[in-house]
Amino acid sequence: MIDIEATLIAFLEANLEDVRASTETPSDLDDRLPWLQVVRIGGPYDGYRRDQPVVDIAAFAETGTAASGLARDVQLLLHNQLWGAVAGGAVFSEVETRVGPHQVPYDNPGLRRYEATYRLVVHPA
Repeated sequence: MIDIEATLIAFLEANLEDVRASTETPSDLDDRLPWLQVVRIGGPYDGYRRDQPVVDIAAFAETGTAASGLARDVQLLLHNQLWGAVAGGAVFSEVETRVGPHQVPYDNPGLRRYEATYRLVVHPA
């Protein structure tokens, strides 16, 4: 089974300049912006090859404009470069935006967070 979080993190960091990503936010997040948090939240797996992960990707930045822009950049990158590509040993045969980028409240008033949810269809290359 493909580690979709690790695969997406590597893909996003390789294709977005000066952006870091992980499954967790660091304790000093406000010093490391911009940042992406990638978390698988579900999706079926056939037990053999085909995986259909549902993934939340949160974009953190200093301003709403920057966070929104980063979230939209992620969405375009997933649809325009990942769909149909091979990355991290996985073939991405489908990318669907389930919930488009939208602002989500965050406890730190000095940060802004935009989040989107994607469904992917992947299998080993």
